[in-house]
Amino acid sequence: MNFDRMIALDFETTGLKPGFQPLEIAWIEFDENLNAVDEVSSLLNTNVAIEPGAQRAHGITTKMLEGKPTLQEFLQSQHPTKFRNEHVLVVAHNVSYDIPFFRPFCKQVTALCTMRLGQNLYPSLENFRLKTLASHLQVEVTPNHRALTDAQTCFELLRKYSQANNLALAELLKAANNFSSDATIPFGKHKGTKIVDLPTDYRNWLSENLDPDHWIVAMIKGL
Repeated sequence: MNFDRMIALDFETTGLKPGFQPLEIAWIEFDENLNAVDEVSSLLNTNVAIEPGAQRAHGITTKMLEGKPTLQEFLQSQHPTKFRNEHVLVVAHNVSYDIPFFRPFCKQVTALCTMRLGQNLYPSLENFRLKTLASHLQVEVTPNHRALTDAQTCFELLRKYSQANNLALAELLKAANNFSSDATIPFGKHKGTKIVDLPTDYRNWLSENLDPDHWIVAMIKGL
């Protein structure tokens, strides 16, 4: 698969309540050999209040956002030649969280989730948080809930996946979609149930309501 641009992306947001918005963006652009070629970051203005829990995590305050561009202004005015006419590979940790903000600014997006790769490549780990996987693979960058550092960690984690498992980028894309038949639903009324055993109506509901790039949707499509 050929891409016009490949990036490891991270957003920090106002929180998790419905209507939450991005307030910081960063990406590391890289080539087909997983060499970084550029990095970009910016705070983003938003009219959505920052939830206290989110602010404690990333430390971003409303005052820090004064005079900063919105996401649309940042991407369309400061990076007008990027993304909108391109097929973009977007690498992110829990990619279904980040990609809905970014997808509208691209012609086409292919998503690669470093969390899903971790689940498939290292299934015995206690959890698949970015910090846990980065520590396990001895990534030198430590994630700190700021967009640039977390994007750097995500990118370096991708490189470690490749090196430790002797997998090229195309093979990593395949590995992210190798789903175990024992995978279970991690939330909702059927939490803990194997996805292959979910009722058909609930599978349909998940497919209609989760982001198209969510790993559960991808697995359901393959059943």
